[in-house]
Amino acid sequence: MRDAQFDRRKFLGAVALTAVGGPLAFAQNAAERKVDPVILPLDKPEVWTLHFRYKVPRIATLDALDSNGKKVKKIVWYMWYQVYNMSGEPQTFLPEFELVTKDLNTSHLDQPEPYLLEQLRKLEDPTGILGFQSTITISKRPIPPSKPDAIPRVVSGVAIWTEIFEKAPKTNKFSVYVLGLSNGLAVEETPTGEKLIKRKTLQINFLRPTDDTKPQIADIVPDDQNGPAERWIYRTVSTVKPKAQ
Repeated sequence: MRDAQFDRRKFLGAVALTAVGGPLAFAQNAAERKVDPVILPLDKPEVWTLHFRYKVPRIATLDALDSNGKKVKKIVWYMWYQVYNMSGEPQTFLPEFELVTKDLNTSHLDQPEPYLLEQLRKLEDPTGILGFQSTITISKRPIPPSKPDAIPRVVSGVAIWTEIFEKAPKTNKFSVYVLGLSNGLAVEETPTGEKLIKRKTLQINFLRPTDDTKPQIADIVPDDQNGPAERWIYRTVSTVKPKAQ
């Protein structure tokens, strides 16, 4: 039975890797992917957008503290990322990482728990050179501008999702929406008079080609089947209903 489950994982992984064109799941998971800013039709002249690098989300079993302060094991999903600023002026990055499952219709916000972050720092940056920050601490200081002819001054962070294994363990297709990389804002009015508040957002699509209940660190791959996994959009973040007459 154990061998059958292992073979199924290898088969599903091979199918996904053929679809996305990569030789090895872990190689894709470990490689950095770069996302440059793109000018969208809704962008105004004053809109700035940060550059973004990331590694495909990974799955790890870490130590966590329960409500009584007792140490327990917890399966978390996380994403390594870096930002840098080519706008010419310091820009404040107020990040929000929302993971939305496309097959289960669930939504999960990043949970920047310091206890988990410290373990991920040791796992992903054992020398401490990168200085990973949480989505809270990274917003404390503006991202300094980089000069066009110099090596970018990157700031590194980790987004952490703590509830995927409990609430959406069998998801095979999901997107991560990254807000805060741009000040782009637009308002669209519907025929009913409702106003849609939209923010410039980076959407990154992923596949997880296994529903195995024993998650592995390299289960997830980019979804490049219908073009690049990354795209810039204006995403609705809130609505304003018309005033009653």
